[in-house]
Amino acid sequence: MIAVLSSARHALIAGIVLAVVAVVAAIAADGVDRLGLISFLLRATHVVAAMVWVGMIWFVNFVQHAAVTGADDAGRGTLMRLVVPNVAWIFRHASHLVLLSGVLLMLPTGYLLGNWVFGAPVYMSLAKSLLMWGAVAGAVAMWAFVHMFIWPNLQVVLGLRPGNADAKAAARAKVALYARANLLLAVPVTVLMVAAAHLF
Repeated sequence: MIAVLSSARHALIAGIVLAVVAVVAAIAADGVDRLGLISFLLRATHVVAAMVWVGMIWFVNFVQHAAVTGADDAGRGTLMRLVVPNVAWIFRHASHLVLLSGVLLMLPTGYLLGNWVFGAPVYMSLAKSLLMWGAVAGAVAMWAFVHMFIWPNLQVVLGLRPGNADAKAAARAKVALYARANLLLAVPVTVLMVAAAHLF
């Protein structure tokens, strides 16, 4: 057990192995159809990626921003060198995976191309459709905030793109603004997605 918990990487790999063993055992006991398995794998990927992305949104807004603004120059430099780029990398790539897995998940759940997947139209109540498409719109907006505003401005802050002191200050303000916009949308998007899948 100590070896498993000796690093975050080992603990994560062990957690993935435990999850896979449990799912394989359940499938071996009861079986699963191909579409159900695809839907499950996409949903699991979507949920885990969303956990990472939303976790990063909370971390950036409630921990990282406070640490960077409260640090002295040396501390701020260390955070900008060692923490912020890693958080940004995880943030950006998790958002890609959430969006991609979410779009693909809409196929076996009948929201997209139901005729093609099931051979007949899939009935969705108006309330369920509105919940899902509202969540999709919010998620796409969140993704766009990351890639159109947060990351380009963060590159200026980190010195990966040119910018003088005024440009860096303006870029920092935009990063903070759109990070808060992501935070604002994170809870309603999550609630709408869960409601669309489980309320009806």
